[in-house]
Amino acid sequence: MLKFTDVLALLDKAVGDAPVGAHHAFWRGLTRDAFVAKRVFGLPLIAEHDGAGSNLIKALKGEAPFGSDLGTAGATMPRMPARRPAVADADIACLSEWIDNGCPE
Repeated sequence: MLKFTDVLALLDKAVGDAPVGAHHAFWRGLTRDAFVAKRVFGLPLIAEHDGAGSNLIKALKGEAPFGSDLGTAGATMPRMPARRPAVADADIACLSEWIDNGCPE
């Protein structure tokens, strides 16, 4: 089972050393509680115990409101990380499970 430090490592792996767009690498330096409470572009990042309904997972998968670059219906923002390779499905599944499990420290 993932811990919060594993989540941060997965997000860092997703962007590498490349500059991150308008929201920057917002996760860096956050505590677990601040991360779970975080809003990005006005949207809550995490819906605790609902990985599939969390904007973090939707952003990584390219599900609305993300995925405008993929042609996702109703999308207003690109899949994340924008202009970078997609995060592996297995990594997204692990992140979603972490959220489903209540975002353990």
